[in-house]
Amino acid sequence: MAKSPANGTQKRKKLICVVGTDDFHQKLIGKIPEAKDWRLVPVLHRTEVQPEHGLFEFDVLYNRARETIDDLDQAPDAIVGHLDFPVTALVSLLCRHYGLPGASPEAVARCEHKFWMRKLQREVMPETTPKVRALNPFSTEAQQAPPLPYTFWLKPVKAHSSKLGFKIRELFEYERALHACRQAIHFYGEPFNTFLGHLSKDAKIPKEANGNHAIAEELISEERLFTIEGFVHQGETVVYGAIETLRTGQHMSSLSSYHYPAELPDDVIEDARVIVDKVLKRIGFDSDVFNAELFLDPISNTLRLLEINPRISKSHSPLFHMVDGASNHRQAIQAALGERPKLPEGKGKDEMAAKFMVRSHEADGIVRRVPSDTEVNELRKLLPDLMVQVLIKEGARLSDLSDQDSYSYELMDIFLGGNNTEMIRDAYERCRDSLGFLIQPMPRESVR
Repeated sequence: MAKSPANGTQKRKKLICVVGTDDFHQKLIGKIPEAKDWRLVPVLHRTEVQPEHGLFEFDVLYNRARETIDDLDQAPDAIVGHLDFPVTALVSLLCRHYGLPGASPEAVARCEHKFWMRKLQREVMPETTPKVRALNPFSTEAQQAPPLPYTFWLKPVKAHSSKLGFKIRELFEYERALHACRQAIHFYGEPFNTFLGHLSKDAKIPKEANGNHAIAEELISEERLFTIEGFVHQGETVVYGAIETLRTGQHMSSLSSYHYPAELPDDVIEDARVIVDKVLKRIGFDSDVFNAELFLDPISNTLRLLEINPRISKSHSPLFHMVDGASNHRQAIQAALGERPKLPEGKGKDEMAAKFMVRSHEADGIVRRVPSDTEVNELRKLLPDLMVQVLIKEGARLSDLSDQDSYSYELMDIFLGGNNTEMIRDAYERCRDSLGFLIQPMPRESVR
């Protein structure tokens, strides 16, 4: 175990372990006003939990994280993360191991497992839960006939960034999606099964559909998609932000931008909170932060729950920083310390902020040019708060990018703040004109 804090009169900074982080997000956390009272320690780098080759062993990461924490000169006061599986699972197990506040591993598993989450959702709101079927993509039964009438989505029970998510409209697409799942579902399926092996034997966990299974789910998409971020403290579910999501691509399934704060009526946000609260209570989720995605029919104001993630969204972190003067890590860390998180105060430089995902919809290709640091720095002379993350290197092949959706490749993220939507849109267009990529298409026979 990590050492206990030494006695002394000097006030000890609280030790905050951040799992799966990188320099970009560590700097954002360091700008939070309360960070002066925290000692921030990275535990596992992002490239370790999201390796480029896609393969990782869950218990190797878990043991490495424990060794890092045990070697510190004081016990941790909080353990947090901002990435999807395996980080959400690692954080839950580490918090349990060190006796710290946080959602239980069992609650995290119920959120993360797409089939289990839908089963629990159906128990509390059957009328709005989509039809869903679990299937083993390796079984002959799955290969004989589609499990739902067309059109439906096929996706793994555990993945992220819409990886291996396919819209199925005919038999050919179903067969192709099954083949893709058989090729790569184990990348997350096997580590997820290892995590499930850590759950309490007394937990009432459904036995069907392990990490190497997929689900078929009826379509529930509507015109608008948004996310609420919040926390559960002593059983109370609180929403502290709403973010609008815009989509693009062949099936309008690729995310193109996030906008904070979302232009939504207060009663819609409250309705979303009530829906998520019902599901989280059934899941047994408490003492932690979450983000939940919901579809909205703007005519009827009907809401449909897409998913609940047991973490903050890293994509939203710069947006909260620009608008509120502190990233959403503030709420995550305060919850992890056992405190009631503060609500955002709107003390940032900007009235609103957005993240734009620059994508390629080429089937595949070789990247011959990426934006340079010089080009980004020139833009910052005009847009001082601009944040840019180039996600691919020159010479790389698009299909070698890990954790991409099934219909596009994410090349670059651009974060911008401003006083109104038009200002942000103009700034983004300037960025797109100045920060160009050159992609050489691959011959058709080489396409994934």
